[in-house]
Amino acid sequence: MKCRNCGVQKLSNEFPPWTIMEECKHAPLHCLRCVVSHVEEHGECSQCDVEVGPDSIRLKRCHSQLEAMFPECKLNYVPKAEGASTPSGKGFISLAMLNGDSASVQLNSAMTVSTLKAYVKSKLQVPLENQQLIYNGTEIKEVTDMKATANLGYYQVQPNSTIHVRRLLYSAPKDLDKVVFDLYWGYPHHGCDYLDASVLIFEGYKYVGVLDWQHLSFPPAMQHSGDLMDDFNCTGHHLINVDLHKIPANITHFFFTLSAWNSPTVSSYPNPSLRFYKQSEPGKMLCEDTITKLNYSQAIVMAWMTKQGGHWCVFSAGKPSAGNAKNYSCLVSTIQGIISNGL
Repeated sequence: MKCRNCGVQKLSNEFPPWTIMEECKHAPLHCLRCVVSHVEEHGECSQCDVEVGPDSIRLKRCHSQLEAMFPECKLNYVPKAEGASTPSGKGFISLAMLNGDSASVQLNSAMTVSTLKAYVKSKLQVPLENQQLIYNGTEIKEVTDMKATANLGYYQVQPNSTIHVRRLLYSAPKDLDKVVFDLYWGYPHHGCDYLDASVLIFEGYKYVGVLDWQHLSFPPAMQHSGDLMDDFNCTGHHLINVDLHKIPANITHFFFTLSAWNSPTVSSYPNPSLRFYKQSEPGKMLCEDTITKLNYSQAIVMAWMTKQGGHWCVFSAGKPSAGNAKNYSCLVSTIQGIISNGL
């Protein structure tokens, strides 16, 4: 994701998951470093003229996040001046997931994609069969079109670039039609409280509609259950019924999100989770996912569904975002960032 201020391509966790002040009415498109430095110099948001005081809680969280990611240390190398060339095949590449997990590896053009996937498994704990690696919007595969073993040189992977790690949860067979997405969460410590499960619907990069508690149907393919609160087990559920065979041909992506309506963040709601099953077999899970890393974001993109090779596929996200069911603009911007990276 590229910072709109400094123009540098950065990992997703180098951006704040919310705007610097609640009064800001834009998506957070500047990186943490740019946000913090602008506030310290001008006393206002880097994207608008909203005043930011030194005691701002969100500013302090930005400082904490930066300190955690970039602790003070002595550098054992001298950065090259801008414009200096880097020898082909030398340097490091970043491996980044939407949930903020990342790793780096020294670039070797002769490294096979299979070897890189083994490294991803060991460092990011994504099973080999669930990995898809995306570079410059294209999936890099273990075998070339000519049935030869593919390496990073074949895909012209450049130093100091990012390979995105996409985690596949499920690839639906073509005869699968009626399915259910169960998005659920635990009650916070103070008792029953609500998160909103919303499905944001896209035609390519274009946002075309939403399914949520206010918009309970997206004809002819989708239905939303509304609130289903289980006081005995202290969980809230929203069920999304989908007929895969009735999805309009122009629709390319469905993004499943949870957002806080009253609370400023989702961090107080334990174990936001997703279960996916056939409508006729609710006790047999096709896939499941739980978000274990929660931060101070107002919303989280849980997962998304898109077509791949003629099959509807479900991918894990865990991507924090600002925005909620009162105003989806920040969530739309976050999702468009995901789509623009070829994910």
